[in-house]
Amino acid sequence: MHKQTKLHFGVVAALAVAALTFGTAAPAFADPTGAKDLNGSGSDTTQDVMSGVASVVPALGNWDAVPAGSSITVDGVTFSRPIGSTAGIRALSSSIRGIAYVGTTLPVGTLDYARASALRSDSGTQLTYIPFARDAVSIGMNAASDFPKDVALGSAGQATNLFTLRNIYLGTVTSFIDGAGNSITIRPLLPQVNSGTRQYWVSVLGTTEAALTAGGRATDLGNTVQEHDGTFLTRDGDIVPFSVGQWLAQSNNGSLPTNVVERRGQVILGSIDTVKPIIYDGSVIATNPDFLPSRIVYNVVETRALTTATPSASDLAVRAAFSGPTSSVCAATVQIKQYGFATIGSLCGNTTTQRGFVN
Repeated sequence: MHKQTKLHFGVVAALAVAALTFGTAAPAFADPTGAKDLNGSGSDTTQDVMSGVASVVPALGNWDAVPAGSSITVDGVTFSRPIGSTAGIRALSSSIRGIAYVGTTLPVGTLDYARASALRSDSGTQLTYIPFARDAVSIGMNAASDFPKDVALGSAGQATNLFTLRNIYLGTVTSFIDGAGNSITIRPLLPQVNSGTRQYWVSVLGTTEAALTAGGRATDLGNTVQEHDGTFLTRDGDIVPFSVGQWLAQSNNGSLPTNVVERRGQVILGSIDTVKPIIYDGSVIATNPDFLPSRIVYNVVETRALTTATPSASDLAVRAAFSGPTSSVCAATVQIKQYGFATIGSLCGNTTTQRGFVN
């Protein structure tokens, strides 16, 4: 916290055209300008929607997850930019305890929240995961590829030669036949290791990280694949899990109140088990509410700030921003929807889910 203030074909065709039309803009990411009361970082998935929320919640300082390898300066402290959910939660954990994050000591109160696109399983109660929206995750592929645009998710117990996403990521299905009759090798990609989307995708496939990466079955290209960035798909056989909310936010980048960098490249989203991830509801293109896999996304705060009987001004600011369905973040329903995410009603702001520090 800032120490001075302290307080159908048509749809499929439209998506393909959109992916090809927007292109790739020069990076111009949207870190906050000026001092903020509540500073946070973390998930790439929710960096843009939380920037949208911050546009109507002035207390929020929302720091992007990218570009990789850069640094941020919060309250005069410069440190490595947290890239991904795990990195953001680790930085928050370090800030709460006043210890080093990637070699730089973070004074207590440097960070006040972390964005998380997956619920971790760490033991402990020091952190509270507060839900604020719903996202869906589909499979992204190059628009020019003949990779099937509708694939079954698959499950344990099925034949290992079935063309399913689970078998592809486990390496028992390795190719497909393109329109010219050529056998195309599939390269299943995973986002970098701090990605909440990576954690979530492993759980969706009903397997383990070790099983997916054993023998080079799935790859993050040396921990370089940034989530929701289509420029990493360079082959006809490349596929990667991709947030539907992020895809929509990037496709709407010219009409949003904050800057969203278009980095989809040529990526379109496939259907899973015959269900399209995106629908046109007669007025806007939106996430299909019937699409699975879908997930809740969170903001993470220190549990003590929510529970202490003698709250400081900082604690009260955390509560006002994140806690309960009438909190300022939960009230930003217009912005949540603008950025491709679904609202979650009374579940928003729920403070019952706790986990431990991430070291």
